[in-house]
Amino acid sequence: GEASASARASLRRQRFSGFYDLKVRQDANEHDIDSTHFNSESYVQSVLKSKTLPELVQRSNELSVEIKELDSDMQMLVYENYNKFISATETIQDMKTKVDGMEGEMGRLATAVSEITESSSRINENLADRRVRIQKLNGVRRLLKKLSFIFELPTRLKRTVELDASAEAVKYWRTALPVLRAYQHVPSFQAVEAEASEILAQLKDKLRSRLQSLDLAPAEAQEAASLLIQLGEPARPIRQQFVALFTSRLRLPVALTQRSSNVCEKCMLGDPDGVLSSEFVNSAKNMILGY
Repeated sequence: GEASASARASLRRQRFSGFYDLKVRQDANEHDIDSTHFNSESYVQSVLKSKTLPELVQRSNELSVEIKELDSDMQMLVYENYNKFISATETIQDMKTKVDGMEGEMGRLATAVSEITESSSRINENLADRRVRIQKLNGVRRLLKKLSFIFELPTRLKRTVELDASAEAVKYWRTALPVLRAYQHVPSFQAVEAEASEILAQLKDKLRSRLQSLDLAPAEAQEAASLLIQLGEPARPIRQQFVALFTSRLRLPVALTQRSSNVCEKCMLGDPDGVLSSEFVNSAKNMILGY
């Protein structure tokens, strides 16, 4: 009975002091009011035996003051805890209101997302056939573009040859050649290839005549030889003709020197336009080494 009641009271004091961070001593002194083992009856008996009447009156006044202070502190703690409790209640109520509103918003959002998904599926289904048709039309468009290039090939080649754009003409021909070879059994493609071949024959003659001109710049001679090889001409004869051109140009200064006692102005190695220019000599060296 009394022991269990004392234990419960001690437990309540420990919890109270722990919550409010009060310093309570854990020693076994039953005469210490701040101790967890304080015994009021034993304390009163001890004081009555050890104190005089004036001391007892003074101690009584001190206890009255302490009791009033403790009551005041207790009232302040209760007031503060009540305010905290009210604030916590208001916060919980506000959170509940917001959560309830959020649940409604989330429900409406989920409904909207579901409707968007269904609409997107319907649109995809409705546009599936059109998408396939568009892909087919794009394929047809690319094919028509290629066919347009093929059937315009003779005109393009003729214009580039007239403008002396030999490299561009060779580029057009090499681009169209795989298609012409793939559909060479089709009469219209055969006609295009035949007409283009006639124009290319003229281009080849023009390039060969360039390789016979001693006045041709080395870079132009090298381009002419390269284009002839790209047009399907045998590489070895073209290289031989190219080397022969440079051989003739190298022999020209000797012939000019034999005809005149004066030094030929165009035979100077430092002259960029001369037959023995540095560019010419380097080109000849590279061509001979690569041959």
